[in-house]
Amino acid sequence: MKKIVILLVALFSINAAIAQKQERTNAFMYNKNGQYDKAKESIDKAATNEKTINDSRTWFYRGMIYLNIVSSEEFAGLDPDALGKSYESFKRAIELDPDDKEQQREEILPRIQVIGITYFQEGVNNFNEAQYGFAAANFKKAYDVALTINKVDTLALLNAALASTRGNEFEIALSYYQELKQMGVNDPDLYKNLASIYRSLEDRESMMAVLDEGLMKFPGDPGLVLEKINAYLVLGRGEEVIEELKLMVEKDPSNHTIFFVLGTIYGDEENNPDIFNKDTAIEYYKKAIAIKPDYFDAVYNLGALYINEANKITATANELPLEEQKKYEEMTEEAAEILRTALPYVEKAHELDPSDATKAALLGIYSTLKMNDKIELLK
Repeated sequence: MKKIVILLVALFSINAAIAQKQERTNAFMYNKNGQYDKAKESIDKAATNEKTINDSRTWFYRGMIYLNIVSSEEFAGLDPDALGKSYESFKRAIELDPDDKEQQREEILPRIQVIGITYFQEGVNNFNEAQYGFAAANFKKAYDVALTINKVDTLALLNAALASTRGNEFEIALSYYQELKQMGVNDPDLYKNLASIYRSLEDRESMMAVLDEGLMKFPGDPGLVLEKINAYLVLGRGEEVIEELKLMVEKDPSNHTIFFVLGTIYGDEENNPDIFNKDTAIEYYKKAIAIKPDYFDAVYNLGALYINEANKITATANELPLEEQKKYEEMTEEAAEILRTALPYVEKAHELDPSDATKAALLGIYSTLKMNDKIELLK
């Protein structure tokens, strides 16, 4: 009798084990047939049962099923964190079979790469919708996923840093940029963005240190130079950076970007009211264009500078009393003459970059100067 009882217990245990493995088999078949809801139900049972929880095949199947849920229009709503669960499942499958005895690695690694790409695309979508917190999180996940398969996705981490900066999460952005710097990423934008973050955090000592380091590696880089200008202006030392740029011009008189930066400083009335000098800005922009005739930024800025000057005169004329009609006509003609000066630069800018911005600037000039034939051609 005792032997019969033992035999029955053994048979029950075997049947229970078979039943639990059957859940995994069911999950596999449901997944193969596209029945992801039933596949999810079966694999979740197998993933919590002591008989199959430590089997790498369980987690491999689970990773596949949840990844299929992510890409399925019909079943995508089954689990909002399906992508994360897929990733964790594949990681667990690798941990349980480090020597790849089940020969699953060849199928797992490409799927992990797809997960990283999906997180990256979600980050792009979030960023475009100005959801910077979500964007930063998804870009960071893309970076972490890549590390799982021994890849370093610096672009994902750069985007995570940029999204964090846009979301005013400066401390988080700082940690990402510092990590990139330690990894050996050597790009002028890295130093520029670091300096900008330090400026936002009011860490002026670090701001100047990273700018000096960046300019030592990338002397004359326009982005870094402009950031240093911002830094000097924050410190109330705007004149110093101008003198520094003039010294750079003496050492490298063929560097068009330095002339452009000087033109930007003198031509930026809003940010530099004490430094603004229209004639000096025009002179520097023209020098930049003389060296590089297709230098869009300088061409466009010069045209915009003339347009702004014309607009100011027009605004003043419009405020004149009715009895000063002659004065109004004189000022209107003066503004028109300045627009005629601006026109070739704006046309050149539109030729170099036929964007909505350059088109709008051209239409504004054509309309004011009553150049209807030009308007029709542009339209």
